[in-house]
Amino acid sequence: MAAHTIMIIDEAREHRDILSRLLRAVGYRVVESDPGENAIGRAEIEAPDLILMSISLPGQPAWETARALRSLPGVRHTPILGATTLTTLLPPSHLRSLGCEDYIAKPFDLDDLLSRIRALLPEMVGAALAA
Repeated sequence: MAAHTIMIIDEAREHRDILSRLLRAVGYRVVESDPGENAIGRAEIEAPDLILMSISLPGQPAWETARALRSLPGVRHTPILGATTLTTLLPPSHLRSLGCEDYIAKPFDLDDLLSRIRALLPEMVGAALAA
C-alpha cells in the first residue's frame, strides 16, 4: 500500500525540514511548502491526504492559504491539522473557522502529533501506525 501524503505548510524552512524528516521516518510521503500561492498550487498538483499547516496571527499568509485551500475542488475535503503557538490568542473556534479539523499547540510532542494525524486518517496501516 502506498504511503499517505502529508503536506507541510510552514513559513520556516527549518520547521518544514524537521517535520519532514520525522514524518518520513515513520513512513509518510511528505511535500513541503511555504504559505501562499506556492502552497495552493502544490496542493492542487500533489493532492495530499492531510495538510499540516502552521497558523500564525490573523491576516497572515497562512489564513489566506487555508481559506484558498478550502475553495479548491481537489483539496476541499482534505483534513487540515493547524499547528500554532497562539493557543491562548486563537481559540479552537477561530482555527476551525479556517477549515482546520484539528489543531496542535507548538511546540508539540511527536507522539501527540502522530496520534492526531492517525485520528484524521483512520484508514492508515503499516509503518505509520507502529510509530
